[in-house]
Amino acid sequence: MEERIWMKISILAIYKRFSYRGSGVSSQRFKGFTFLEILVVLTLGILLMGMVVPQFFAMFSKAHESEFKHLSSVLKILRNDAVLKSTAYCLLFDLKTQQMMTTEEDESGKCGKDILDNPKVLKPHDFPEDLILSTANLVGDEFSSSGTASDLLEVHINRSGFVSPFFLVYSLHDSSKSWIIESKGIMGKIQLSEQ
Repeated sequence: MEERIWMKISILAIYKRFSYRGSGVSSQRFKGFTFLEILVVLTLGILLMGMVVPQFFAMFSKAHESEFKHLSSVLKILRNDAVLKSTAYCLLFDLKTQQMMTTEEDESGKCGKDILDNPKVLKPHDFPEDLILSTANLVGDEFSSSGTASDLLEVHINRSGFVSPFFLVYSLHDSSKSWIIESKGIMGKIQLSEQ
């Protein structure tokens, strides 16, 4: 009999604890997070990860790989811009200053004097300290690994987005390793290979 009374009392106590009062509010609030709160936190976390992770991996990428990625993005922007704006561009590789620059072509088909700096990726770009651009040539009928007499290579991107075929040889200061970045075809698709 005592057990029955005890069960009645405990069932009533549980019922009263979780029942709603006249105002519609529970006498004891449930603890936890709402779906909206969880969704906001997850969204903020994903945004932060999206900003941090690429910069984290960029710290560990090798200099020749980052140069390849940079050149790929510059060529993509110049090709798209050439087609959309019907403007011809020049991509300049300077062996003396170890720099890459971009300019517009003038009416005569020569590279202009004004260096582009907008968007940021088109600003003059210095090569990393641990890499040297040792050779920069246009691709002729055959692949040549010897340097040119000129210290400045002009790669033209015409109004149709076609790129003059070229190859670049980057090497370490001690010449123990070198890499070739070569454009394939008139569309400017580039490839990286170790020499």
